[in-house]
Amino acid sequence: MYQRRAYRQSMGSTRFSSFSLSIGESDVWVGYQGNADKNSLQAETTTMLRRLRRELLDYGDPQLFTSFVPLKPKGALSALLKSMFDAGERSGTGPFSSVAGAIAERIGRHLKDQFGLSEIVVENGGDLYIDVLKPISVQIFSPTSPLSGNLSIIVDPSYGPMGVCTSSGKIGHSISFGKADAVMVACKDAALADAYATAYCNRVSSKEDVRKVCEALTRQEEVLSAVVVFEDTLAVGGHLEVGT
Repeated sequence: MYQRRAYRQSMGSTRFSSFSLSIGESDVWVGYQGNADKNSLQAETTTMLRRLRRELLDYGDPQLFTSFVPLKPKGALSALLKSMFDAGERSGTGPFSSVAGAIAERIGRHLKDQFGLSEIVVENGGDLYIDVLKPISVQIFSPTSPLSGNLSIIVDPSYGPMGVCTSSGKIGHSISFGKADAVMVACKDAALADAYATAYCNRVSSKEDVRKVCEALTRQEEVLSAVVVFEDTLAVGGHLEVGT
């Protein structure tokens, strides 16, 4: 189902050249700096997104799309599927919990290398892969909370490239067993950031869970930063600065 992503109107509007495209359920935004031809970038992104979607559809095990727990791989895996299975294993979730972050990272890495871009940000359904030279602010979007739009993670390039992914128990089409307005996680691996956001969002049922869930997240060595929002209650942790 198509969802108009109004927040994209202000994403990097003065810093990046950008474009959006959607294929099936996949809806991506690409912001970049470099001398690449925009039409060529769009064409390559379209080709790659179709290939990645085909890898998922051709895997042959329907549990890939439905499992809430880690799965053992069946046969050889593409780089995309391997990152998803690894993220599921490390976070305790099904492989598909990491699909948006995994696709964003595969596209971002490929385009940056293929076209010699100096900076790239790929957003896929609200999950981000970020490879930049200067700091960039990522706003926390949680419209069911009064804190929405008032907080940002400041991405420090010295920790990147990285994924910044968000899960919510209240908005979006993804299945969640928690009630958090938003759980945002930053990791060097975007698939893992996506999986951790899902896994730890599932643990938030009340305001009392906010602090302990954030502390548990930041104890994970791969987590660069975490933000947990439940209504008007907030917890932050990790290495990245949080601004207003």
